[in-house]
Amino acid sequence: MTLSDQFVEIRKRIQKSGARLKDAMSVIDMTFEDQMNRLEAPSPYEAFSDLSRLIDRTVRGVRIERFQPGNNYRHFHTFEIHTSGGETLGYLNMLYLKRFIPCYYLVYVEVMPSFRGFGLGNKILNAFMEFLGERKAVGILDNIVPDGESTYEIYTRLGWKSLTDFIGNDIPEEWWNYMVFVPDTVQRHNLIKSNLIRILFNLKKKKQIIDMHDNEDMVKRTIEEFRSVYCTLVQLFHEELLSGVSTPLMRFMFTRFTTKLMGFHRRIASLIGYTGGESLEQINIRDVVKELYIQPYSLWNLDQEDAGIWGDERILRSLPVKLKEEPTSFIEGLTFYKRPYLYNCLENREARTIEPLKISDLLDFGFDPTRLKEFQHEGVDYIFERISPLFFSSIVKERTFLKKVEKFLSGILVRGTVIRVNPILLIFRDKGNIYVLRRKVEGIHSQEALDQIKTVQYLKEMNRGIGIDRAMVSTINNIRDLLKKKFHSGFKQEIEDLTYFVPWDIENNIPRVHVHVSEITLGTIWIA
Repeated sequence: MTLSDQFVEIRKRIQKSGARLKDAMSVIDMTFEDQMNRLEAPSPYEAFSDLSRLIDRTVRGVRIERFQPGNNYRHFHTFEIHTSGGETLGYLNMLYLKRFIPCYYLVYVEVMPSFRGFGLGNKILNAFMEFLGERKAVGILDNIVPDGESTYEIYTRLGWKSLTDFIGNDIPEEWWNYMVFVPDTVQRHNLIKSNLIRILFNLKKKKQIIDMHDNEDMVKRTIEEFRSVYCTLVQLFHEELLSGVSTPLMRFMFTRFTTKLMGFHRRIASLIGYTGGESLEQINIRDVVKELYIQPYSLWNLDQEDAGIWGDERILRSLPVKLKEEPTSFIEGLTFYKRPYLYNCLENREARTIEPLKISDLLDFGFDPTRLKEFQHEGVDYIFERISPLFFSSIVKERTFLKKVEKFLSGILVRGTVIRVNPILLIFRDKGNIYVLRRKVEGIHSQEALDQIKTVQYLKEMNRGIGIDRAMVSTINNIRDLLKKKFHSGFKQEIEDLTYFVPWDIENNIPRVHVHVSEITLGTIWIA
């Protein structure tokens, strides 16, 4: 079967199930987001026949509704974009600032991904700006989108101006992103510089509380979206779940749902103000779904697709023929990369083997161990990483940037630590999957290391005494600062995307650090 065949099957299932448009779009986006750019079509939804027309008709019928704080535990004044059927396609949160001059702070605005590009963002922002005019109030927002990007220009086209246009350039760096909208109903002589400055200082005091409420609101909405997607998937595969028969496509879609859910769970755990009150356990996954074997990678070709291998030709020439001819089959058949996360999971299982994996295993683990595979070739240990096809161009850029980083950091010590680059050796593209080959290093990802230090009892006690986490974070921050100073003009995103590996005894799950009288050093840090 080809990818196009899979799209046809999903289209038929959606039509047969009678799923609502928003739910159908959410399922399609979640499942095929990595695959959409493989299609040569004016709209990715053309593959689902008539879906684009239905989207257009739905967008034309939307309305904006406003909700006051306090309703349904709302902390903000909220605008929502509703379809004629009552589905929510986007929302805007704002907070009234009561002091000095009438002012509303735009906290957050979002349109559902499937419905972006149809003018709904402009529509809800215009409603907000009309509201400001009616209230004779000023609008303020913290526009973190870089100047020059299309989303940034949405605000400037609508009449928002930089804060500096009102109070000059002599402002703290943390205020550089702020923009202001002054409706015609506001007398500009009331907008004196001192009032705006006082508003921003007052906003700074409230920022953490605002972020807490915004995070809480986002978590509630997202959990509801996950619940809706899950129910739609069950609806689409109702007959198979009843009969106990599963197909690769069905397993792929439920696996994608599960990995997305786990990723969201990891993100909310670190959010300001998240207490676990909105638990993902609210999504009741049936046992019959949990018993499905996972299908974490794509199996489907696209006619005349540009598959291939890029990178170190010397290594490429020496690889096994089967790996070069059938990359997906070969790589996915390799053993899992043995890492602390995996060891911790195995300790809690009666059987020390985890293959084949089920949906229930992923939920227990909280991560997908199939993404990293070990590969030994000609006496050298390597790691294959499966990444989203969406990041293919970014990976190609990263490979080039890492060569520059390696040259710049050669011979430099940071806090007594040697910095090494673990370059991308080869990039494989096959059947909608992207695999990256690197050498295996004697360390683990810095975030995994910090997680181990925070959660494993003997490591927590060790860290309490000597502060390993502080040494790791400080060293990595110092390296980032060096790179920003050197490459700040052209490689901002590449620097943000870099990952850091710290020395670690994986088998014994213990950091390899050097403890001195005055400080702790890491010996080596690898940048990838």
